[in-house]
Parts: sequence; structure tokens; C-alpha cells
Amino acid sequence: MASYHRVLRVFDRTVKDKNVECDCDIHSWEILINGQRWFGKIRLIGFVDVFFLICYSTNDRFEHGIIIYKEDEVICDTLVAANRSAEDLGLDFVNKKEVEGKKGVAKKYFNFIDEAGNLDYIITSLGHEVDLRTDYSPSELRKFEIRLRRTNDPHWKGPIHRGIAQHTVPELMHDAIRYGIISNAEMTARIMGHFAGGTHTEDTMRKWASAISGGNVGHSAMA
Repeated sequence: MASYHRVLRVFDRTVKDKNVECDCDIHSWEILINGQRWFGKIRLIGFVDVFFLICYSTNDRFEHGIIIYKEDEVICDTLVAANRSAEDLGLDFVNKKEVEGKKGVAKKYFNFIDEAGNLDYIITSLGHEVDLRTDYSPSELRKFEIRLRRTNDPHWKGPIHRGIAQHTVPELMHDAIRYGIISNAEMTARIMGHFAGGTHTEDTMRKWASAISGGNVGHSAMA
């Protein structure tokens, strides 16, 4: 099997991308994925909009891995493009009070629990397994619950949190400046309109929608 870096490139990602938030090893006893424990070396590679969990061996040899989507807009559009329903996948929306009795309020499915006194972060979202394929079936989309033990390493605490959590509007504004995505003059109008224009999030959404519908976008395609 090839290096996990080749798997990342299938998704147009590298560990040198501007929007990499964390790229670190996770001990197998520190993480549960849908109640299961992976054995071997585990790499957490977090971006602004998604994160990867990759099991690898000597010389970065890829063994298996998953991608988890963090942006609700991408999650919703991916479900629509794949003709899958969140209910069928057991994926609950977390903003029930906002949605009930109101029209035009989008459902939010990404759930991140970070409670004081809890030893673990708990992430629930949409994802699927990854490998070197460029085609994926809509049936491979799954709900994932990930329990990740909080790190005691002050150097990695912030990067890991940013890598697995959804970014708030102030954080997205900071991201826009940090990554040079949009100019200061455009920032308010475009970010408050939900962070448009040239981001990995928009690119992911566009590629998934096009790929699932049969378009040739140079990205992993659902077939």
C-alpha cells in the first residue's frame, strides 16, 4: 500500500496546506471510532473544514482511514447529492430549537461536545472510509461518533481542538486573514454570508456535488 500522503492528494490535500490545523499522532488508547479501537499508528490531520484519521505503518504506509466533514453546508449538500437522508444514517440535527416552527433555518448535523470535566472530546458527524480510489459509492457515507481523549500537551491542545471542531464566525474571520482567502474589504459581507469564495469548504462541496452527479472534477467521485 502507498503512503497516506497519496491518499490525502486524492482529496486535493497535503500536510503542507495553509489550512492544516493539526498533523499529529494519536495513541490507540486515546481514541474510539464508533466504539471501536484502532491498533497501530494513528495520524490526526485536521483542516478548517474536514479532518482525517489515518492508520499507518512504517514509512507512512497507509493501512486504512476515514474523513469526517465539519461544515454543515457541506454535510447537507453531500447528503442531497448522494440521495441519502440523515435519518437513514441515524444522524440527528443538533439545532432543534432553532429549526422548530421556523422556515428557512438549515439543519446542523455536526456535533462537538467539549464539556468541562469530561476527559474526552465527542464528535458526531458525517464521513466515510478513504483510500486511493477516486470513486466512492453514496452507500459508503456513514455516521461517525469519535471519542478523543484530551491531550495534556500544551503545544497540541489548541491545534487539535481547531482541527476537530467547527470554526466559529470569529475564527472563520481569522482564518480568512491567516490564509489570505479574501481581502479585508470583502470579509464582512462574504463571511457573514457563510464564508464563501475560494475556500476548501466551497471546493469540497462543489466537487462532491459534481462527482456524485457524474461530473468530471478531478476529485473523488461517488459512483
